[in-house]
Amino acid sequence: MLKFLKKKKKKEFIIICKTNEIFINDINLNFPTTIEQLITIFGEPTRRIHSSSQYVIWDDFGVSCSLKNDNEILSISVYQSNNVSEYVAKKPFTGKLFLEEEEITFGEFSKIGLNKIAIHRLGSESENRFGFSIGVNNDYK
Repeated sequence: MLKFLKKKKKKEFIIICKTNEIFINDINLNFPTTIEQLITIFGEPTRRIHSSSQYVIWDDFGVSCSLKNDNEILSISVYQSNNVSEYVAKKPFTGKLFLEEEEITFGEFSKIGLNKIAIHRLGSESENRFGFSIGVNNDYK
């Protein structure tokens, strides 16, 4: 079969959050992190947007992040539904999110503060969650 006629296999990501660690497909991700670490996990980004911050987006995987001035990344955003913003991935995340061994679904939560990391809900309290953000827990002392 011709190579260009083959259907591209979609990569599925499994995100496992533990008290102080995050694993994406068995790769340990520490926050703050770097773009190089995310490229190791997700491959080259689909888009980069330069505005007040630099936004890096993986459209096929439903993942994005923004770089601070010192090129640190404090969190990644994972979108589970479509959103029209240019700063959001064009396709939703189709992988799975776990807190330890328990899968987190579209159920309601606003923030799960672990120790060094936290999982934040994306979307207001009055609407359905459209994704989540994983990264540094600013409340951790």
